[in-house]
Amino acid sequence: MLENVSRDELGDLVRRMPSLAAAFSSILDRAERAGRLPATISVRVDAAAEQALRRVFSPRMVSSTRDGRVRLELRAFLKATGRADHELAEELYRALGRTRRDPAAEDRLLRAKLEQALAALLPRAETAGSRAFVGAHLRGLAAPRSEISELAARVGAARALDLVRGVVRSMDALGSVRDPIRLQNFAARVLGSSKALNSGSDLYRWLGSALVDHDPHTRRALDEQGVPPHRATEIARALEVNGVYHDEAAASVLCFGGLVYEKRGRSFDHVARHSELGESSRLIVQQLRGAEFERPAARRVTVFENLTPYLDYVDACVERSITDEIVLCSSGHASWAVVALLSGLAPLGLPVRHSGDLDRAGVQILRSLKRRSGARVEPLFMDAATHRRFAERGQPLEPDERRRLEQLLRADSAANPCHDLLREILATGTWIEQEQFVGECLEEILV
Repeated sequence: MLENVSRDELGDLVRRMPSLAAAFSSILDRAERAGRLPATISVRVDAAAEQALRRVFSPRMVSSTRDGRVRLELRAFLKATGRADHELAEELYRALGRTRRDPAAEDRLLRAKLEQALAALLPRAETAGSRAFVGAHLRGLAAPRSEISELAARVGAARALDLVRGVVRSMDALGSVRDPIRLQNFAARVLGSSKALNSGSDLYRWLGSALVDHDPHTRRALDEQGVPPHRATEIARALEVNGVYHDEAAASVLCFGGLVYEKRGRSFDHVARHSELGESSRLIVQQLRGAEFERPAARRVTVFENLTPYLDYVDACVERSITDEIVLCSSGHASWAVVALLSGLAPLGLPVRHSGDLDRAGVQILRSLKRRSGARVEPLFMDAATHRRFAERGQPLEPDERRRLEQLLRADSAANPCHDLLREILATGTWIEQEQFVGECLEEILV
């Protein structure tokens, strides 16, 4: 019997007060993990349950905390009443109708089940990324804390393993994506439900993390496309760099100039017509799919990584009535739309100039455009001389960025575009935003 409460009364209080039952359960959960009752514990209960606790343990053993919880002095209660630890625990088990658990034994059994299932799944994973993902979780089961076992403890082994299998199927299927596809269509084809990869779902988060951490192609694409090296950003963009978009219209390119293309027997000249009015147009990847470009009356294509330099350059072309140039904005990274447009122009043999930030990401964006589009892309004011010319406007490299640059340069060929610029950035420890210098170079770019 506890303080002023009989065994039957205690059971009745627990049945009538879910908040009290939850408090007792928290005590026993802690006890099962630690092997003994906690000396003190803070629980969140309603007013009625708080009064019941004061009655059960006596008012002097119960106090309110600043964060709205109730603090129980269990060790002091045991000492004051002369009860043993296990006696109080048995009273709480009996009141809850709960049997004693052995979390350590349950964890061992759970890990063994997960290990067997993951070991069976590993040979069925088809890509290096999915194999690395399964292997990492298989090895992680030997660690004191394991992400997959903690998930399984919360949601059950079957659901946790279904999540892992969904990640593997999705990672393996990404290798067959040749053209941009909507996320819902990808999920329906691969997972059987268009809602399986809804943003915020466990599968969406786990897939993004797995791609960032284990898939070499995704890691390279994130780097090449200039995605900022912040984990949350990389996870959010992991599917997109593999061609899977929430909205295909998000893959677009801002353009200016005499672009005309034919598609399904129809001619589309709206970009050229808007250009005649001094206006830019935006083409989305759906419009570019299957388009064949007419040879424009242009001598070159100029691509700007960032919006402001693009707009300034277009304004200068309009002001001077320059009509023999195609101008594009890659909007920070080499999206599928930018690549599709340059790929469509590549057979026409137009020279392509690219101007971007004087940093590792800017260089990677240029190289990615050149490699993926097949166009004759050359750097524009992206060399060591330009960096030295505007060096006082540079910003210091973050330590992580310096490490990434050092790693790139260890394997980089001197024949690659902008190799000298990368060396200069590393030597000076500074990078320069495109907006800091392009305005002063417009006269030279317009030539």
